[in-house]
Amino acid sequence: MAGGSGGHKREYFRLKMDHPLCADMTIVLVKGKQLEIGSTKVLVEDISGGGLRFLSHLKMPASDQLVLQFETELCEVPLKMHGHVVRSQAWGERFYEYAVRFTMEEAQHQEINRLVNQLAIRFRSNRGITSGPYWRGDRQAFLQDLAQADKTLKMSKT
Repeated sequence: MAGGSGGHKREYFRLKMDHPLCADMTIVLVKGKQLEIGSTKVLVEDISGGGLRFLSHLKMPASDQLVLQFETELCEVPLKMHGHVVRSQAWGERFYEYAVRFTMEEAQHQEINRLVNQLAIRFRSNRGITSGPYWRGDRQAFLQDLAQADKTLKMSKT
């Protein structure tokens, strides 16, 4: 795990994952209207108390009108985080990278920040990843499998 801010002044310490964190992502609001749709897996590349960066096979706009929910765990603590995409860009030929700013109560920001710092300390003390929802394989293969599963699901519904 590597930390740091890459020259940007950040409100919270950002932890870059050597092995991305798997999370379930759901679109919960679009233009203020609640949605009840399924979730998809995404790979969280880095996380802080203020937001995260993730990879997905889905194409979405950067907009504060699109509220996403992420469910995962850090340091064996289940987390449910809400935020919106502030930046999107292509990642590889068919996938996308997104930066998300959390839109939660300050107490939630502080709890995530505490867990991120705790995880960083574990990695600095060479205890490494012992458990948790981390992806240790090829990122593109993971995203390709998700895209294929979505395609198969859509074909079976028609």
